[in-house]
Amino acid sequence: MRGAAATAGMLSAAMLLACGALGACSTVPGTGWTRSSDLSAYGAMQVFARAAIDQEAYCSGRDPARIRADWDRDFSARQAAVTRVLVGRYGADKLDDAGHIYAPRVACGQVYDPQWRTRYTRMLRLLETRFRLQAEGDS
Repeated sequence: MRGAAATAGMLSAAMLLACGALGACSTVPGTGWTRSSDLSAYGAMQVFARAAIDQEAYCSGRDPARIRADWDRDFSARQAAVTRVLVGRYGADKLDDAGHIYAPRVACGQVYDPQWRTRYTRMLRLLETRFRLQAEGDS
């Protein structure tokens, strides 16, 4: 009976270890972008912004000046607050390097796809949460 109990205990420990290893590549909350470095999250946010702006200009045919004005209206204050914190922590040079990540052009689909703007918004909110910044309109 002792052999069976020892084997069961070892099997349980092995399963627990395997679950921990699988957790490293899981998609559950708390294991993705929320664990990335600040500068990686900022770089990804910039890639998503460029993709969204390119998609609006090239795929939807919107005026680039109008797109920029809309983005400034929607995000400039929040982006500036995040940028101030990042510059304070890492310096302007590191922040500049993080913003210059290669990203291929986004292919145009049959209909407008807001996924890139949504991804940008989520990354911005992630950084605001990390830095305990309160977005306008939040309670």
